[in-house]
Amino acid sequence: MYALTRCGVCRRPRIADLSSKESACPYCGCVQKTQDLPRYFQSSDQNAVREALSQATGFVPPDEVRKKERVAAADPYSTMVYRYEHCSDLDEKMQILAEGLTAIKGTFTLDDVREIAGERAEKMVAAMLDRCIISEVRIGVYRA
Repeated sequence: MYALTRCGVCRRPRIADLSSKESACPYCGCVQKTQDLPRYFQSSDQNAVREALSQATGFVPPDEVRKKERVAAADPYSTMVYRYEHCSDLDEKMQILAEGLTAIKGTFTLDDVREIAGERAEKMVAAMLDRCIISEVRIGVYRA
């Protein structure tokens, strides 16, 4: 069992393991009996107590966590365009384009490719057809 408590000397919030008889403060080193510590929250799950401590102290997640949340919530089309523009390998660019447009639109046309690839769209579609990355399901309509 774990508890969210406060050190009796430095008054900082911390986590204490209630299964031991004494608990040392990680900040000031003060050792206290666990039975004498005030308990603001307790749980058998240490992660739940850590979450309570982070909420109590106003902890803000690091930028990497927020970045992952933004990426997960991002628009799939703009994410595909970003990956396409930042890729240096031509075969990988074609794969990103074909799979992305198929996943987003189901089927796509030369105009859809032209929005992303610009004036190279015709050559890009021809190369994807030659490499069997896409297939033409109807005249002028493609799918990965």
